[in-house]
Amino acid sequence: MHVKEAIGSRLSIRQYAETSIPPEHMETLFRALQRAPSGSNKQNWEFVLVSDPALKRRLVPACFGQKFVSECTYFIAGVAEPALKWHQVDITIALTNFTLQATELGYGTCWLGAFDETRVKELLGVPEGKKVVVCMTFGMPKGKHFPKGRKAIEEFVYLNNYGHPWSPN
Repeated sequence: MHVKEAIGSRLSIRQYAETSIPPEHMETLFRALQRAPSGSNKQNWEFVLVSDPALKRRLVPACFGQKFVSECTYFIAGVAEPALKWHQVDITIALTNFTLQATELGYGTCWLGAFDETRVKELLGVPEGKKVVVCMTFGMPKGKHFPKGRKAIEEFVYLNNYGHPWSPN
């Protein structure tokens, strides 16, 4: 699969099959995180992967009732040092690498922005000075999933001035 295909086939998955992920796939996914670019090469990211079913169930209320958190193979919390300027961007780039690599390997992910950071930190033992920037579910998709419609490129890409639609001519 090429990057273009991974981008085109990636979907937010909220239904997961019960399965394990082979160690060699996890290694490939961790390398995707490791190779992500970051501001001043600070690599300001740490990831807590949760596989324990009881802990995932306890994370559901911390994620405002998103039940699929308990059904994924791994719940991932992206943790960063908030004092470093680009912490949100860096961790997002790393998890984007992870997401595209997961797609190529046949897995699904779903970004979670709706969560109670204090509660997630407490449940996962994240130190006081660190920030849980974003969370994600990960695993093998269950059932069929279909892409949703997308905006036309002219609606969000502008040339030279905001609101002036892109035109290759």
